[in-house]
Amino acid sequence: MNIEEQVFSYIEKYNMIEAGSQVIVGISGGADSVCLLFLLRKYQERKRFSLHAIHVNHGIRGEEALRDQEYSRDICEQLGVPFTLSCWDVPGLAQRDKLSLEEAGRIARRHAFLEKAGELGDMKHTAIALAHHENDNAETVLHHLIRGTGVSGLGGIRPFQKTEEGLAYIRPLLKIARREIESYLEGKHIIWMTDSTNEGTEYTRNKIRHRILPQMEQINPKAVEHISKTAEMFQSIEEYLTAQSDILYREYVSQKEGGYRIHRDLFQEKEIMQSYVVMKVLQQAAGQKKDITSSHIEAILSLAKGRTGASLSLMGSLRASQVYGDVHIGVPEATKDLLPEMEFQVFPWENQQIPEKTYTKWFDYDKIKSSLKIRHREPGDFLVVTETGGRKKLKDYFIDCKIPREERERISLLADGSHILWVVGYRISQYYKVTSQTKTVLKVQIKGVDEDE
Repeated sequence: MNIEEQVFSYIEKYNMIEAGSQVIVGISGGADSVCLLFLLRKYQERKRFSLHAIHVNHGIRGEEALRDQEYSRDICEQLGVPFTLSCWDVPGLAQRDKLSLEEAGRIARRHAFLEKAGELGDMKHTAIALAHHENDNAETVLHHLIRGTGVSGLGGIRPFQKTEEGLAYIRPLLKIARREIESYLEGKHIIWMTDSTNEGTEYTRNKIRHRILPQMEQINPKAVEHISKTAEMFQSIEEYLTAQSDILYREYVSQKEGGYRIHRDLFQEKEIMQSYVVMKVLQQAAGQKKDITSSHIEAILSLAKGRTGASLSLMGSLRASQVYGDVHIGVPEATKDLLPEMEFQVFPWENQQIPEKTYTKWFDYDKIKSSLKIRHREPGDFLVVTETGGRKKLKDYFIDCKIPREERERISLLADGSHILWVVGYRISQYYKVTSQTKTVLKVQIKGVDEDE
């Protein structure tokens, strides 16, 4: 099968390009992107879609960069492909945001692609075509492996990815080796530009490209192909584990005020599944994947096995705490919740029936010794929990009820000095309970709550 049929078959395997859609191809002037441009132009004979090219000048290589820019413009004009030039000061961006040139370059390219996609409109039917090939994939897998990675990293570069906006990133050359690309261009007498910065070995990826992979290919000429196939297998494994973790996430994770609660039963599952669910919770809580490392996940798994009340700081302002075997992950609130407004009513008692309600309570008014206060907990607070007058510290009551430590600070109390009449949402003190000896009743209701609750 020739390179054209291989690429077209790969496009169709992943349904990368839909009829009537728009494809934006990034063209640098190098062999890979020039090959991709020609192949996509050829593929238009098979399927109807719009093709646009964009060249990003990073503002780094002076005259060489201008040469690549004008070559890219010329080749697009020859093929009748609309061309867009996007110029960036990548060194300035790197210095301003304290980034490496590589990272700043990636950001510039991503913004350029998104800007062009925005101009064309209809993100859901637009694809960004990138010229990553089989050697790039092998380099990526080795790079991840050297730095330390999991199943996802060993999967290398994905052939097809969609953003939340519906924009697709496609890589039609991912199963084609670099030597096949150059051979195809030479066979058609198509020239390409060479980026001199790719020849140095100061960057890790260039060391892998020029030193490590050639050594591996001396051991086995099909090393790059084998790494690519292994990466494909790891992608399938990753997809399966992600699907299984989604099931466990729905079963064991609940959203709570200020964060997420992981039920203790998750930590009875296989450890790899625990890791995947914890990773998903961290991504949800942080709003991004960046800065989440395996050490964060390991720390949370250890926390789950520790003592209740233990906590640890994560990236940003996130904290994780262990609460009776559950793990809570979120951002601690800087201040306590606002206290609720309460309505008070005093009336004579005539042995009426006391209904059971959560947010309306009745008390023996004559037993109240001082002015009532609505507040949060304080040292020395207590309840009477038995008819014989047995006391319990409020702290011990919270522990017995397994109320998480961070929630204890937010619970509203109705207090007579240190004696708690009512732990709102929970119980009242036995001492203030209305009995047959009661003469005057105090009715207290949380304002804004339904009368029947």
